Parts: sequence; structure tokens; C-alpha cells
Amino acid sequence: MNIYLQIRELTRNYGRVRALANIDLSLDHGQVLAVLGPNGAGKSTLFGCLLGFTRPTSGTLLLHGCPLTEMDRVNFGYAAERIALYPQRSVMENAGFFAGLKGHPLEEAGRQLERVGLAGARDCKVRQLSKGMLQRLGLAIALCGRPPVLVLDEPFNGLDPALLETLQEILREEQRRGATLLVSTHTISAIEPLATHAAILLEGRLAAFADVAELRARYGEASSLEEIYRDVALQGRLSEEVCV
Repeated sequence: MNIYLQIRELTRNYGRVRALANIDLSLDHGQVLAVLGPNGAGKSTLFGCLLGFTRPTSGTLLLHGCPLTEMDRVNFGYAAERIALYPQRSVMENAGFFAGLKGHPLEEAGRQLERVGLAGARDCKVRQLSKGMLQRLGLAIALCGRPPVLVLDEPFNGLDPALLETLQEILREEQRRGATLLVSTHTISAIEPLATHAAILLEGRLAAFADVAELRARYGEASSLEEIYRDVALQGRLSEEVCV
């Protein structure tokens, strides 16, 4: 199989603290990775290394078998849990500005705002937006330019059920066009209908990584992704207690 995105033996240390320890992941076009784990497990550090915000201590990141470059990363889409915006500027001004930084026209920003349901709020000041609207604005910016890799950090926060379904359908559309998605979330039920693969991080270690079908075969065909996560986390805690 021609693997599209590979992360090999990725390690990140902060002094004596190991935030990531020898992480190995591989994904192809159109696959959706649910990145699960408690706060402090290393999810944000993993995304930071992938996006170039954080320099790995060791390890390799590859795209089509070649080292990942800054030019590659420019084309990635990223929506942070807390996006930094200009609060006194309008929704359209913010979307247009950030889209323009990546060379995308204003029309593309407007198209993505309409797609996430913010066309009617394009003239509103960002400071007036609810948390859910801010999440959608961040997603619209991330979607500009049909990114080949889409990285989303807690995208389901603050969304009511109707908007959650809209977001899920947008992510399905991105998957169908061949984008590779990495989504970290504590709302496991929201990513479960979309996820093709799951990675479970515990204290910087990759406690489990496999396609969802394989995980269900391992932990029970009727198991939900949330139940699998709980089992893996429990096994991880028991292993630590035995080591101690």
C-alpha cells in the first residue's frame, strides 16, 4: 500500500518530561484518525509536531515517503480548539485575512463560511460570536483551499445537535474527496461515525493504534469506540501499577 502520511518513532521531550515517546502512525488518503486520550496525554504535542509548531526531539514525519516540509504544511488545514482571531473585525474580514495568508481568494473564504452556516453572520464582529460560532469560523478557515490534510482539535465543542450533524457531514465530504483527517476530541460519540482509525495516547505513549474494525475485533464487535478507549485506558493504568 502507498502510505500517504507517516509518523515514525516521534519523540518530544521538554527537559526531563517526555511528552511523546516513539509514536508510530500511518494513514492513507481519505482516512479519518480519531486521536483520543485524557488531557496531558500528548495529543496537542503530536499535532504541533505534525504542523511544524513544535520541533520533535527525534523521529521522522513523511508525506508520500519524503520528509515533510514547510511547503507541505502550508497546504494543511488546521482548526485549533481556541483559535486566535481579531475580535473587533468581522467574520468575513477574519476569514478573508487568514485565507489570504495561504494564497486563497476572498471568494473561497466566503464559500466556506456558507458551507459551515455562517454566511448570515459574515458582517458580525468576532467578539459577538458564541463558542459554537467561533468553532465553525475556525473550521471554515481550515477548509479553505481543499487541504490534503485536515487537523482538527476538539471541533465538536459548543455545537448543538443540529450543528453537530452539519459538521459531521462536512467532514464526510472532505473524506470523500480524499482528504486525510486527524481529529482529537473528548466527544468520542461524535467522531465514531466518521473514524476509520483510532489512536489512543496515554502519558505520551501510543497505547493503541489500528483501524476501527480491527479494534472492534480485538475488544468486541459490539463495542463502541468510547468503550474501547475505556478498556485501553484501564489496561494502561493497570500496567503502570504492576510496574510500580
